[in-house]
Amino acid sequence: MEGIISGIKRMEIHDGDGIRTTVFFKGCSMKCIWCHNPESIGYEPQIAWFRAKCIGCGNCAGVCPEGAISMADGVPSIDRTKCVRCMACADHCPVGAIEGFGRPMSLDELEKLLLQDELFYRNSGGGVTFSGGECLMQPEFVTEMAKRLHEKGISVDVDTAGHVKKEILEGILPYVDTFLYDVKAIDPAVHKRCTGSDNRLILENLKFLSDAGAKIEIRYPLIKGYNDGECGAIGAFLSGLSGVKGIKVLKYHRFAGSRYEALGMENTLPDTVTTDEDMEKARQTLKACGVTVIED
Repeated sequence: MEGIISGIKRMEIHDGDGIRTTVFFKGCSMKCIWCHNPESIGYEPQIAWFRAKCIGCGNCAGVCPEGAISMADGVPSIDRTKCVRCMACADHCPVGAIEGFGRPMSLDELEKLLLQDELFYRNSGGGVTFSGGECLMQPEFVTEMAKRLHEKGISVDVDTAGHVKKEILEGILPYVDTFLYDVKAIDPAVHKRCTGSDNRLILENLKFLSDAGAKIEIRYPLIKGYNDGECGAIGAFLSGLSGVKGIKVLKYHRFAGSRYEALGMENTLPDTVTTDEDMEKARQTLKACGVTVIED
């Protein structure tokens, strides 16, 4: 069994308690216009070229077996219709200007890598977080990996939008310490407009996890002019769920714009600014609903 991984970040401190390793899986069933991990949306491997890092050495063009990369005035150009995503260019780039997203890994390979930082997990109260994309779009692999780690006493968190079959959540629930659960909107029309998907299944699954005794931390990305009007409705919905330990409001930014460019994808990031005042207003609204707000 293999998983398709878009990236792995070690020594993370923002994806759950303690020091963690975050594994980003390829594939997502939604298309959030503010997505900060565009390399994780699709299932297919992708090549990204970051212009600001490139030194124009030409290694990438020299090793491409399909002739998909050409050089002009020291600048590479990728013909994505010829690219077979073999990752040779990324493997031979000396400065990381070309990156490959979507490498297959076996369970044994990933487990070996994750266990390298076992000492840090145990000393900090940390562990491993599965993210994406939507990590639960690869349910068999993620569940088996969570089970292996759980049996070794390593904390497992799952960062999910909950837009998956309930049976998938039922299968992984025994091995998860905390679900980092995205709630973007309560109004179905707002959710559809911002993510391309209905939110009925998401809210049903959140209630299921709460009723099942799961430990849940809500993540609410605040995008001014898009879903900031949902704050009160989100607070009201969460106030009736016993499993929710708190909510973290995430401040929107447009830093991921360079990733869209590097991947050759359309940049859908909204041209808006979420201020510190917007964040504080949202936190106060949530607190007024009786919801615990987790500060950064």
